[in-house]
Amino acid sequence: MTSASTVRQLLVALDPGLRECGVALFDLDSGELLAAGMPTNAERRTRGLPAWARMADGVSAFVSPFLEPYRTAGEFVAITLASECPQVYTAGKSKGDPNDLIELAGVVGRVAGALKATSERSYLPREWKGTLDADVMIERIKARLAERPHEYLRVQLPRAQDKHHNVWDAIGIGLHVVGRLAPRKAFPR
Repeated sequence: MTSASTVRQLLVALDPGLRECGVALFDLDSGELLAAGMPTNAERRTRGLPAWARMADGVSAFVSPFLEPYRTAGEFVAITLASECPQVYTAGKSKGDPNDLIELAGVVGRVAGALKATSERSYLPREWKGTLDADVMIERIKARLAERPHEYLRVQLPRAQDKHHNVWDAIGIGLHVVGRLAPRKAFPR
Protein backbone atom coordinates (compact mmCIF):
# COMPACT_ATOMS: atom_id res chain seq x y z
CA MET A 1 0.00 0.00 0.00
CA THR A 2 1.23 3.47 -0.77
CA SER A 3 1.67 6.16 1.83
CA ALA A 4 -1.21 8.47 2.73
CA SER A 5 0.53 11.39 1.02
CA THR A 6 0.21 9.65 -2.37
CA VAL A 7 -3.47 8.71 -2.13
CA ARG A 8 -5.77 10.89 -4.23
CA GLN A 9 -9.37 10.86 -2.93
CA LEU A 10 -11.81 11.41 -5.79
CA LEU A 11 -15.59 11.42 -5.94
CA VAL A 12 -17.62 10.32 -8.93
CA ALA A 13 -21.17 11.63 -8.57
CA LEU A 14 -23.72 9.86 -10.74
CA ASP A 15 -27.23 10.63 -11.90
CA PRO A 16 -27.90 7.15 -13.32
CA GLY A 17 -29.74 6.45 -16.54
CA LEU A 18 -30.20 3.61 -18.98
CA ARG A 19 -29.29 5.59 -22.13
CA GLU A 20 -27.10 8.27 -20.54
CA CYS A 21 -25.72 9.16 -17.11
CA GLY A 22 -24.92 12.52 -15.63
CA VAL A 23 -21.39 12.28 -14.21
CA ALA A 24 -19.38 14.74 -12.10
CA LEU A 25 -15.83 14.15 -10.88
CA PHE A 26 -14.67 15.97 -7.72
CA ASP A 27 -11.50 16.12 -5.66
CA LEU A 28 -12.75 15.04 -2.23
CA ASP A 29 -10.04 16.92 -0.33
CA SER A 30 -10.63 20.33 -1.91
CA GLY A 31 -14.26 19.86 -2.97
CA GLU A 32 -13.31 21.09 -6.44
CA LEU A 33 -15.21 20.02 -9.54
CA LEU A 34 -12.74 18.45 -11.98
CA ALA A 35 -15.12 17.48 -14.79
CA ALA A 36 -18.80 16.94 -15.56
CA GLY A 37 -20.63 15.56 -18.55
CA MET A 38 -23.08 13.00 -19.84
CA PRO A 39 -21.67 9.82 -21.40
CA THR A 40 -24.15 7.78 -23.41
CA ASN A 41 -24.85 4.08 -23.83
CA ALA A 42 -23.76 2.68 -27.20
CA GLU A 43 -25.70 -0.56 -26.65
CA ARG A 44 -28.81 -0.90 -28.81
CA ARG A 45 -30.61 -2.85 -26.12
CA THR A 46 -31.63 -0.64 -23.24
CA ARG A 47 -32.29 -3.36 -20.69
CA GLY A 48 -30.33 -6.09 -18.97
CA LEU A 49 -26.69 -6.85 -18.32
CA PRO A 50 -25.29 -5.90 -21.75
CA ALA A 51 -26.89 -2.45 -21.54
CA TRP A 52 -25.69 -1.97 -17.95
CA ALA A 53 -22.15 -2.95 -18.95
CA ARG A 54 -22.10 -0.54 -21.92
CA MET A 55 -23.36 2.32 -19.76
CA ALA A 56 -20.64 1.52 -17.21
CA ASP A 57 -18.09 1.48 -20.04
CA GLY A 58 -19.29 4.91 -21.14
CA VAL A 59 -18.94 6.35 -17.63
CA SER A 60 -15.51 4.75 -17.20
CA ALA A 61 -14.34 6.12 -20.57
CA PHE A 62 -15.51 9.61 -19.56
CA VAL A 63 -13.73 9.53 -16.17
CA SER A 64 -10.50 7.71 -17.16
CA PRO A 65 -8.69 10.61 -18.90
CA PHE A 66 -9.06 12.68 -15.73
CA LEU A 67 -7.64 9.88 -13.55
CA GLU A 68 -4.63 9.13 -15.73
CA PRO A 69 -2.45 12.11 -14.65
CA TYR A 70 -2.73 11.02 -11.01
CA ARG A 71 -1.90 7.42 -11.82
CA THR A 72 0.99 8.46 -14.08
CA ALA A 73 2.39 10.50 -11.16
CA GLY A 74 2.36 7.32 -9.07
CA GLU A 75 -0.58 8.29 -6.90
CA PHE A 76 -3.10 5.72 -5.73
CA VAL A 77 -6.60 6.86 -6.71
CA ALA A 78 -9.36 6.01 -4.24
CA ILE A 79 -12.77 6.54 -5.83
CA THR A 80 -15.95 7.13 -3.89
CA LEU A 81 -19.08 6.67 -5.98
CA ALA A 82 -22.09 8.75 -4.92
CA SER A 83 -25.30 8.08 -6.78
CA GLU A 84 -28.88 9.14 -6.68
CA CYS A 85 -30.79 6.13 -5.40
CA PRO A 86 -33.71 5.04 -7.55
CA GLN A 87 -36.92 5.55 -5.59
CA VAL A 88 -40.43 4.14 -5.97
CA TYR A 89 -43.10 6.79 -5.47
CA THR A 90 -46.78 6.36 -4.69
CA ALA A 91 -49.07 5.81 -7.67
CA GLY A 92 -50.11 9.47 -7.90
CA LYS A 93 -46.52 10.73 -8.07
CA SER A 94 -44.98 7.89 -10.06
CA LYS A 95 -43.65 8.47 -13.57
CA GLY A 96 -42.80 5.69 -15.99
CA ASP A 97 -42.33 1.99 -15.40
CA PRO A 98 -41.22 1.07 -11.83
CA ASN A 99 -39.26 -1.83 -13.35
CA ASP A 100 -36.88 0.77 -14.82
CA LEU A 101 -35.64 1.40 -11.27
CA ILE A 102 -34.24 -2.13 -11.17
CA GLU A 103 -32.40 -1.36 -14.38
CA LEU A 104 -30.99 1.85 -12.87
CA ALA A 105 -29.76 -0.06 -9.83
CA GLY A 106 -28.00 -2.47 -12.20
CA VAL A 107 -26.29 0.44 -13.97
CA VAL A 108 -25.07 1.89 -10.65
CA GLY A 109 -23.65 -1.49 -9.62
CA ARG A 110 -21.84 -1.94 -12.91
CA VAL A 111 -20.44 1.61 -12.76
CA ALA A 112 -19.13 1.00 -9.21
CA GLY A 113 -17.41 -2.16 -10.42
CA ALA A 114 -16.00 -0.60 -13.59
CA LEU A 115 -14.50 2.30 -11.62
CA LYS A 116 -13.24 -0.03 -8.86
CA ALA A 117 -14.89 2.26 -6.33
CA THR A 118 -13.40 1.95 -2.85
CA SER A 119 -16.62 3.20 -1.25
CA GLU A 120 -20.18 3.92 -2.33
CA ARG A 121 -22.89 6.29 -1.13
CA SER A 122 -26.45 6.68 -2.33
CA TYR A 123 -28.95 9.45 -1.77
CA LEU A 124 -32.67 9.61 -2.29
CA PRO A 125 -33.61 12.72 -4.28
CA ARG A 126 -35.08 14.36 -1.17
CA GLU A 127 -31.86 13.74 0.79
CA TRP A 128 -29.71 15.84 -1.50
CA LYS A 129 -32.28 18.17 -3.12
CA GLY A 130 -34.67 18.69 -0.26
CA THR A 131 -38.09 19.76 -1.47
CA LEU A 132 -36.91 22.46 -3.87
CA ASP A 133 -38.33 22.69 -7.37
CA ALA A 134 -35.92 21.18 -9.94
CA ASP A 135 -35.32 24.53 -11.68
CA VAL A 136 -34.61 26.26 -8.36
CA MET A 137 -32.14 23.51 -7.44
CA ILE A 138 -30.32 23.87 -10.77
CA GLU A 139 -29.96 27.60 -10.13
CA ARG A 140 -28.51 26.86 -6.67
CA ILE A 141 -26.03 24.42 -8.23
CA LYS A 142 -25.00 27.03 -10.80
CA ALA A 143 -24.59 29.62 -8.03
CA ARG A 144 -22.20 27.31 -6.16
CA LEU A 145 -20.12 26.87 -9.31
CA ALA A 146 -20.11 30.65 -9.82
CA GLU A 147 -18.16 30.90 -6.55
CA ARG A 148 -15.31 29.12 -8.40
CA PRO A 149 -15.76 30.32 -12.00
CA HIS A 150 -13.05 28.06 -13.45
CA GLU A 151 -15.25 25.08 -12.58
CA TYR A 152 -17.86 26.20 -15.14
CA LEU A 153 -15.29 25.54 -17.86
CA ARG A 154 -15.20 21.91 -16.78
CA VAL A 155 -18.91 21.29 -17.39
CA GLN A 156 -19.69 19.61 -20.72
CA LEU A 157 -23.42 19.90 -21.36
CA PRO A 158 -25.09 17.76 -24.03
CA ARG A 159 -26.50 19.43 -27.13
CA ALA A 160 -30.08 18.56 -26.20
CA GLN A 161 -31.26 21.14 -23.66
CA ASP A 162 -33.77 18.69 -22.15
CA LYS A 163 -30.83 16.48 -21.07
CA HIS A 164 -28.89 19.22 -19.22
CA HIS A 165 -30.62 18.35 -15.94
CA ASN A 166 -28.76 15.00 -15.87
CA VAL A 167 -25.41 16.78 -15.67
CA TRP A 168 -26.65 19.40 -13.19
CA ASP A 169 -28.07 16.66 -10.95
CA ALA A 170 -24.73 14.80 -10.94
CA ILE A 171 -22.95 18.03 -10.03
CA GLY A 172 -25.55 18.69 -7.33
CA ILE A 173 -25.03 15.25 -5.80
CA GLY A 174 -21.29 15.88 -5.76
CA LEU A 175 -21.69 19.34 -4.23
CA HIS A 176 -23.92 17.79 -1.57
CA VAL A 177 -21.25 15.19 -0.70
CA VAL A 178 -18.43 17.75 -0.46
CA GLY A 179 -20.61 20.09 1.62
CA ARG A 180 -21.01 22.93 -0.89
CA LEU A 181 -24.75 22.65 -1.64
CA ALA A 182 -26.33 23.52 1.70
CA PRO A 183 -28.47 26.68 1.66
CA ARG A 184 -26.73 29.82 2.86
CA LYS A 185 -28.21 31.55 5.87
CA ALA A 186 -28.58 35.31 5.76
CA PHE A 187 -28.49 37.07 9.09
CA PRO A 188 -29.99 40.55 9.53
CA ARG A 189 -27.61 43.29 10.55
